[in-house]
Amino acid sequence: MKKLVAFVCLLVLSCFVLSAQMKSGPGRCEKKVQVLLDKVLEMWNKPDLALIPELYTADTVATTSSTPEPYVGLEGIKRWVENTRVMLPDLKMTFDEVVVQGDKVATIWTMTGTNTGPMQTPGGVLPATGRKVRISGMAIDYLKDGKFAKEIVNFNTLEMLMQMGFQLVPPQVPVAPK
Repeated sequence: MKKLVAFVCLLVLSCFVLSAQMKSGPGRCEKKVQVLLDKVLEMWNKPDLALIPELYTADTVATTSSTPEPYVGLEGIKRWVENTRVMLPDLKMTFDEVVVQGDKVATIWTMTGTNTGPMQTPGGVLPATGRKVRISGMAIDYLKDGKFAKEIVNFNTLEMLMQMGFQLVPPQVPVAPK
């Protein structure tokens, strides 16, 4: 009988501890991340550049498939948002799916907008086309001290350019005589 009582006490204690861990563990972490992601949408959609220091660490590094060089630091993130908003002034971003695991946040997102401003590219400036775009992509973010410290963004840049009306033209290669 004593063993049964001890077992039941241990079982109740274990359930209490697990319940407390679940309340303060992943659920709270996910809620904090949701608050960050809501502010990210505000930063991009309004745009509210004053949110950048709340969201990103001072030494953050963001890489994106659309540029060869990363955006570094708070000024880099600001430049990224400003350049994108010049290109797509009516930009609207949504998060379609979010997965949080420890200090990593993975998002699948959709961005829509109308290309009414020039696009800065490594090869120069592309003119506005007036065309609407709808792009989906994904991002993996790494958190440090409750902020984004590293961001990797990937989307089909060629698809975006084609939606804007640009065409991929292969280089002219001389044909060797036979």
